Amino acid sequence: MKGKFEFKVNKGGNVFWGILFLLGAAAFLVSKLGILEGIGFWSILFTIGLAGIFLNGLVKRSFGQMMFSLAFMVIVNDEFLELEAITPWPVLGAALLGTIGLNLLFPKFHRTKSYKLIAGGEHRVGDTVSGGDVFYENAFGSTIKYVVGEISQVRVDNAFGAMEVYFTDAVLKEHAARVYVDSAFGKVTLYVPRGWKVVNNVTRAFGAGYSDYENNSQGENTLYISGDIAFGALMIHSV
Repeated sequence: MKGKFEFKVNKGGNVFWGILFLLGAAAFLVSKLGILEGIGFWSILFTIGLAGIFLNGLVKRSFGQMMFSLAFMVIVNDEFLELEAITPWPVLGAALLGTIGLNLLFPKFHRTKSYKLIAGGEHRVGDTVSGGDVFYENAFGSTIKYVVGEISQVRVDNAFGAMEVYFTDAVLKEHAARVYVDSAFGKVTLYVPRGWKVVNNVTRAFGAGYSDYENNSQGENTLYISGDIAFGALMIHSV
């Protein structure tokens, strides 16, 4: 139809940085209105950008990126926060020592596989199947996965999105399989056959978990679930 206007959101575009630029536009207007006394436009803009870098480091599981982005946020806003006494070198030194300490305390926190397009905020979905090993990844979107055939190990990586994984058509190699779930700022839902036994050893940091699975099965099949949930949720349902 002539003159018809359609508005479509580019789900595969740079949603993450697009939101940051919109926040930057809002910061420009706020600074001109004088609502936030003592905070300049450039301080707000740099803080928004550094917050984006911090979230990107959280998704990548990089302690260094997270610690130094926080340190530079303190440096940029030291006058407003009245923290001039610890900037710049003391706070940078603390970020360095904090990075080393966290890496020593949590050596397994890093992702084994990185998101190549995560900095652009793209909706990324990827599958890798090798023998009985399956790898699913999802970022900035939602997806549904169906595990089919014989499996021994399933890796689920989810960031800023929602993922549903169905095991109803899967066959466990030697009646057992391991599922590793890493999720940051997102929700992962696992659908497990009612006759399977589930052993849940997932670690949660500011995350939630829910299960309606009745773990009293006497069957041969066992699913061992481990991993990390940060600012998100893991749900386990029996089907």
